[in-house]
Amino acid sequence: MKIKLQILKKVTQSTSLDPSIIIDRIKANLDKEDYRVLKVTNNSVQFDDSPWKLMWNFQAVRRFDGGKFEINVQDNLSTVTLSYYRSLIAPVIILAAISVGLIKDGEYYAPLGFLSFYLIAITFNMFTLKGIAQEMLAEIIE
Repeated sequence: MKIKLQILKKVTQSTSLDPSIIIDRIKANLDKEDYRVLKVTNNSVQFDDSPWKLMWNFQAVRRFDGGKFEINVQDNLSTVTLSYYRSLIAPVIILAAISVGLIKDGEYYAPLGFLSFYLIAITFNMFTLKGIAQEMLAEIIE
């Protein structure tokens, strides 16, 4: 049984480029950013990030856990949609472990502080990732 606890967001932009050119640019951009390309079709590219890749802490905040580019063509105009997600499994496990340890030691209110910190950090991360998604999409379709 696979548990999925993630936040999914979407960003969309339009361009007059041919879909094959867009696919090539998407693959080049993902390769440059060290993402793994999982599946490529005529109108989509699916990717993810290796969970075992070593990186600095500030780099991890600026990366997607995975996503998918989808291209829809109507009236010679291509609409590119980037659906990306950020997994919440690791923060939930860390929060649970810290909470259990603190409650075991008699600190009943400290987990609430950690919970508020995680909620603020996750909210900040979502705003950061939205900006990065918009920049990535703009770089691909320019």
